[in-house]
Amino acid sequence: MDKFEKKNILELKKMTLEEVKKYYVELRKYEYEEDIPIKGIEFRKNIHNLLLKLIKLERHLSKQQLEIINDRREKTDRPIIYACTHIGGDDVQRTFEAIEDHAYLFIGDLEELYRDLLGFILYLNGAICLETGIKEDRKIAKYRAIEVLKKNTNLLIYPEGAWNITANLPVMKLYAGAVLMAIETNADIVPVAIEQYDDKFYVNIGKNMKITSTDVESINQELRDNMATLKWEIWEKNDIVKRKDVDTTLEKFVNTIIERCPYGFTVEDVEKTRYKDETDITKEEVFSFVKKLI
Repeated sequence: MDKFEKKNILELKKMTLEEVKKYYVELRKYEYEEDIPIKGIEFRKNIHNLLLKLIKLERHLSKQQLEIINDRREKTDRPIIYACTHIGGDDVQRTFEAIEDHAYLFIGDLEELYRDLLGFILYLNGAICLETGIKEDRKIAKYRAIEVLKKNTNLLIYPEGAWNITANLPVMKLYAGAVLMAIETNADIVPVAIEQYDDKFYVNIGKNMKITSTDVESINQELRDNMATLKWEIWEKNDIVKRKDVDTTLEKFVNTIIERCPYGFTVEDVEKTRYKDETDITKEEVFSFVKKLI
């Protein structure tokens, strides 16, 4: 690529958000092509407990609660890929608080996080960032995540790729990245489920999945099943919705998730980033024949 020029904080503040996003895409490409390794891992591990205290303080100031349903993790000398369900809002902070371990966050489409306080905290923690709509940036992010894991450092990833706003799926179909990275680095995968009811978060941490096969599809399905089971255990702990309230509850459920994000994300944004394959059929497609009836 052409000679890349790094910019300081003052220069970045003068740029538009789109210019900032483009700058960081080019920065990641430059560091990848120049084979510049990730730096500061040990420093980030050393300040992890301080950042955890800040996250807990932020939760208390927000008057939120956190309950851990189960923690079935086993001790291991291998790095761990924490694969968590995704509900939007403050789920990243609450997941970090629940697992307690230091882990780099695998995160896409940062938007305002590129320039706000929470984004700075993520930088201090360590994050693998990418723009999901750019193929080369996705490739670089996977390379960086593998680099982190090979340095015996944990990773937190949301393999659904988007907030789950579906009406009937405990866990949406998963991208295979977490499984591929686990196979390449001999990492354990620990499934995690998170759910939010008003201002209370519930987190359910599952058993380590030790990867002994290279069958990506079957491992990914097992991971999804495990995440769904953990989500069901959270649901079982809470009230059952009455049938007469289902329609309004589903609409409120989607709107609540969208409204939790301060960066203007829409349902269309969620649909663009979640995993889809040729077998996916939407409700609109199923009932599209109705418009053709005479």
